[in-house]
Amino acid sequence: MKVWIGFLLLVLGVSLEAQTSPAHNWHSPSEVVKKIKKNFSEINSYSADFLIKTEDNKKEKQMRGKCFYKRPGKIRYNFVEPEGDEIVSDGKTLHIFIKRLGAVGKQDLTLDRKNSSGPIFTTNSPDGLNRLFRKYHYKFDTIEQPRSMGDATKYFVLDLDQREKIGGFEKMKLFVDSESYLIKKAVATDGRGKVTTISFSNINFSEDIQDGVFNFHMSGNAKIVNNPLVSEN
Repeated sequence: MKVWIGFLLLVLGVSLEAQTSPAHNWHSPSEVVKKIKKNFSEINSYSADFLIKTEDNKKEKQMRGKCFYKRPGKIRYNFVEPEGDEIVSDGKTLHIFIKRLGAVGKQDLTLDRKNSSGPIFTTNSPDGLNRLFRKYHYKFDTIEQPRSMGDATKYFVLDLDQREKIGGFEKMKLFVDSESYLIKKAVATDGRGKVTTISFSNINFSEDIQDGVFNFHMSGNAKIVNNPLVSEN
C-alpha cells in the first residue's frame, strides 16, 4: 500500500535529484526535469482521470477513478474501482480510506523525523517530495528524445534507478509530454518484479475546484490507523 501511495505523490509533481548525463537532440535529462518542476510550480489546480494497473506473478489488478489537485499540496483521489476508496489530503494530513476494510489511514504530513531537516511529507513544498524521492538516479532511456509512443503526443522517457536498494520501487520509467512537460504515465518495478503503472487522461486545468473538495469526511464506523506510512520513530 505505502509504495503506490508514494507513487501517486511522485506523479503529482515530485522534484527529483539530477544525475549528470549527456544531452540528446539538444535536450538533457536535467533540462527536462527543470521544466517539469517549473511547469508544476505554475499549476494552480487540475482534475484528471487516472488508471492504476499492477502486475504481480502473472496476476493483474486495475484501479481507476478521478483525481483533483490544488495548490498548495491538496489532493483527492476518488476511486470507482474499487468503488468507494479515497485518498484525500488538505496539505497537512493525508487520509487513505479502504472501504472493504472499513479502515482509514491518517498520516500526518508534517512529522519531523529524527536526523531530518524537516517534515518528510511536506506536500505543500517541493522540498518535501524531493526528499521523499531523492534516492533515484535518472537518465533518458534511449538516445531518441522525444519520441512518439503510438499516439499523437511525443514524450521524453526517463529511466529512474534507486540509488540504494532499500525496498519499495527499485526502478521507474516516466513518460513526459514534450510540449506541456506533464508526466502522463509512470511505470515502477519493485525488487520482486511487481510492476505498477499509473496513467492520466482528460486533464482539465480550467475546472473550478473548491477547497472543500479536499476535506475528508470520516465514516462513523471506520477504524483509524494513525501514521501508517511514516511514524515519528
